[in-house]
Amino acid sequence: MAHENALEAARIYRERFPNRAHPTVGTILRCVRRARNTGFVSVQRQQLVQFDRGVRRNINREEAILNEFENDPTNSVRRVAENVGVSRQLVHRVIREDGLHPFHYQRVQHLLPRDQMQRAIFCQVFLAQCRQDETFPDNILWSDEAIFTPNGIFNSKNFIMWQHQNPHAVRQCAFQFRWKLNVWAGIIGNRVIGPYFLPPRLDGERYAQFLENHLPILLEDLPLQMRQTMIFQHDGAPPHYSRRARMVLDRHFPDRWIGRNGPISWPARSPDLNVLDYFVWGYIKNRVENVRDRNVEEVRENIIAAFNTITPNVAHRATRQIIQRARLCIQQQGNHFEQLMH
Repeated sequence: MAHENALEAARIYRERFPNRAHPTVGTILRCVRRARNTGFVSVQRQQLVQFDRGVRRNINREEAILNEFENDPTNSVRRVAENVGVSRQLVHRVIREDGLHPFHYQRVQHLLPRDQMQRAIFCQVFLAQCRQDETFPDNILWSDEAIFTPNGIFNSKNFIMWQHQNPHAVRQCAFQFRWKLNVWAGIIGNRVIGPYFLPPRLDGERYAQFLENHLPILLEDLPLQMRQTMIFQHDGAPPHYSRRARMVLDRHFPDRWIGRNGPISWPARSPDLNVLDYFVWGYIKNRVENVRDRNVEEVRENIIAAFNTITPNVAHRATRQIIQRARLCIQQQGNHFEQLMH
């Protein structure tokens, strides 16, 4: 901002930060010179790093650092530095040279012992159909519902504001006037169906009415041949398992629907095998996270707008990813596999 003029930089600093200690022109020049020569503005930081780099390699100390991580892989660099009595820069250097990398946990659905076999069988049947017809994945209408509320999931470390001065921003939570949107959506091949807004409290009767009266309207734009051969999928949620809902599916999709105890049985607790769960809902919720504090109508409009950003190419790639997921599920004998996804 001062165009490399230290006097002007000192003046700007005084105006912008009137309540802080103001650096002199000499201090600014020394900081710039130090940064150019060493890469560090702080004298203390420069001395600390130079100390670590200048000291002879201490094998015992480096072994102690690596042992800390071997004994507890969840250790932090700060904690290890304190335990061993070295700087964090040295810890970073040692673990980098050893080839250690930080990895995040992968959140997965809890599985019961009996689930693994059911998941493996489902994937084996699915891949067998794919081998007979490579377009088989494009014939399945994957569907699911998701709940949207004002609170959402807010992580202060992921949401930041870039400002010259601290804006002292706040984010409200625990709203007094709460709302809840229950959103249904489907995806088949490269086409996204919906969204459709269901009642907040969904039961078997209301879900059956949706299948009977509203789903056919949502599918009107699909080619007739696709509607006649498509396979409808939903999970084993209680409303999906109601007697009337199953009767409607038997009438509209005879022997062509996937669900709990359906003609094609859906394995319980398998969101990692449903395109809506492993792609669509995460994508949509990320796009509307910043408007959750608005009124329900504005959020509804933003949800619809977010769905419109899913292009046919993106939808098709997400749908075809189920093939890779099915293979990994079989490889893991029905156990968790998302940690293996690349």
